[in-house]
Amino acid sequence: MKTNMKGQAAMEYLMTYGWALLAIVIVIAALIYLNPFRAPELCLFQQQGFSCSEPNPQVYLGGTGDDDLTMNIRLWNKLGRTVVIKKLMCTDAQVSAVDKADAALASGLGDENIYTGSSQDYIGIPCLDAEGDQIESFAPNQEFRGKLLVWYNYKDDIDPDVEHEAQANVISIVVEQ
Repeated sequence: MKTNMKGQAAMEYLMTYGWALLAIVIVIAALIYLNPFRAPELCLFQQQGFSCSEPNPQVYLGGTGDDDLTMNIRLWNKLGRTVVIKKLMCTDAQVSAVDKADAALASGLGDENIYTGSSQDYIGIPCLDAEGDQIESFAPNQEFRGKLLVWYNYKDDIDPDVEHEAQANVISIVVEQ
């Protein structure tokens, strides 16, 4: 009879550790599937007034050329005044190194009004480097970290040639178009 008790103890030991190992495997599989350690996709302005995170920005490979990056965003006006968007630019360079003239060439926008509390979609914003050239060094499923630069005026500005600037930090996964 004593040998049966040893067998029962061994079986209880194996069952306890077996369930624990099964739980560990399930948790590891869930972490691999959900990937909580990657950076979230976001578009966050450094000052209040604009929003571009509803929905998240989309960065595409193969916009204007084979390997060129372009960005699609929905820009929300939360400034409390109607704004006129003059230029938009997507970049991975330092903002101090960006030439505003490149943005003027890149955006191709007319003067578009965004009324208070409303939004406007912008499709195919070229992503440029510090020299003003299209960014081509990304692959699909790679993470893009950069800036969205917006130059705008208020609808009632006295001098429409003086443009205000807003900057947003953008993190997005590059998708092939």
